[in-house]
Parts: sequence; C-alpha cells; structure tokens
Amino acid sequence: MIIYFNGRLISADDLVVSPLDHGFLYGHGLFETMRTYHGNLFKGEAHFKRLAAAAAILGWPELPCQAEFTAAINSVLQHNNLQDASIRLTLSRGSGAARPDPASCGALTLAVFAAPLPPPLPSTGWSIATVNLRRNLSSPLVRIKSANYLDNILAKAEAKILGAQEAVMLNTDGFVAEGSMSNIFLVKAGRLITPDENSGILPGITRSTVIELAQTENIPIEIRRVKAEEMDEADEIFLTSSIMEVIPVRMINGRTVGNDVETPGIITVKLRELYREIVAG
Repeated sequence: MIIYFNGRLISADDLVVSPLDHGFLYGHGLFETMRTYHGNLFKGEAHFKRLAAAAAILGWPELPCQAEFTAAINSVLQHNNLQDASIRLTLSRGSGAARPDPASCGALTLAVFAAPLPPPLPSTGWSIATVNLRRNLSSPLVRIKSANYLDNILAKAEAKILGAQEAVMLNTDGFVAEGSMSNIFLVKAGRLITPDENSGILPGITRSTVIELAQTENIPIEIRRVKAEEMDEADEIFLTSSIMEVIPVRMINGRTVGNDVETPGIITVKLRELYREIVAG
C-alpha cells in the first residue's frame, strides 16, 4: 500500500512515525473516514469542514488547505489503482516533548491512505446490541473524530461478545447516543427519529445527508433526545456511516426489529435507495 505522509508518497511498510509524535503518545489526533465513488470523493467539503471545526476545539494551528487534502487523496487513489475506496485521513498534533504539552509540538503530521471497500452488507442487515459503555456528555471529544478511539473499540468489542455486529451506546443521561462507528435512526408509525447533537453524538456526514433526503421526501422527522425503550418499540431501525452507507438493522438485543427479520422496513429501503441514487451521480 502506498500512502501519503507529510508531503510525500511512501510504502506503508517503509514508513516510520516518530515515537515522540503526540498522536502516538497520547492519541492527540483527528481523523476522517471518507468514501470515493468512481474516483470522486463524496461530501469532501463537509468532511474537511468537520475536521477544521474539531481542530479549532482542540486549539490547533491552522490546518492545511482543502486543496492539499484533496491532492493527497487523489495521489493515493492513483498510486494504489483504486476508484471506489475507503479513505482514511489522519492528522496528529505532531512531534514534541515526551510529556502532554501540545505547545512543544511542531508541525502537524498528515497521513492519508486508501483501501478497497469491505464486502457488501448482508441484505437483511445487522444485529446490534446496547452496551454498558456510555457517551460522556461532559466531554468535548464526543463531537469530534478523535484519534483517541478506545471508547469505540471497547464498545464494539462488547457488542461482539453479545453476538452483534455493532454497539449502541447510551449517553450519561441514559438516552440513546450512537453506534461505535455509526449514527442511529428509528422509525415509528411512519416517523423518522434520530438523536440530536446534544445527545453525545458525532454529527455524521451520512446522517446529515439522510436527514436532508427525508425532509425532501416529506418524511416526518424528529431530531431529539431518544429514550432507550424507544428502540424496543421501533418498527424499523437503521444505521448510517460513510463507508457502509445506510445499514438496515434486523435485531436489537436479541429481538427482531419490526415483524420481518428478513426484509428491511419500507422507509429504510426508500432512504437507502435515495442515498444510492445520489452517490451514483
């Protein structure tokens, strides 16, 4: 694999990251996971805007311009002969003193790599499980894609032990937040429901696109705090992510969602098809 690292292309096998890099030492970094279709980056501007907002929260110096990010992505696509791909862009605060002092760091570290897409989802969707780990509403990290990703990793591992493909995390107030790697939507009586941005969620790019699609199609939508028990009463549940797009959920906590474990719900299917029409263009 050829990756972009601080202005040059290099084999991933030959790359050496400084042990004094604060991303390595403390998880002091940010990332964006994006997707390309036919060699074109989808919603790139939205991803870069979210990255810049996160950097501002962390008090970082000015980021590279969007053109540099785009050029880096295009170069790794070309050198890895990829068109439809998963893109990972990582920014670290850079190398500094071996103590948690960001002021000691120099320039930001930028790495970009592209990988083939994962296998297609099963047509019936995923099984999900509510885990014990909570989203901390008092932490600014809940709204950014921090390289300090241990909460998500531990939540995903707990879901796997429970026999599920994805975790659902509640927040410290007991309301639904999000998945370990996805946002969550419910459908009840024809109404689309999703946790609001004060619920401890990452404001997902695919989530925003699906909300826009629902509004365009006049699907009633409620963006608010969501009680945990509402997931048990939902007619449909689906997840969203940049790589996996719209993911139907067939079971939650060992129970079937809706009346048919084999067929995703009507609104889930409609929004998935509308999303695929956008990316096809």
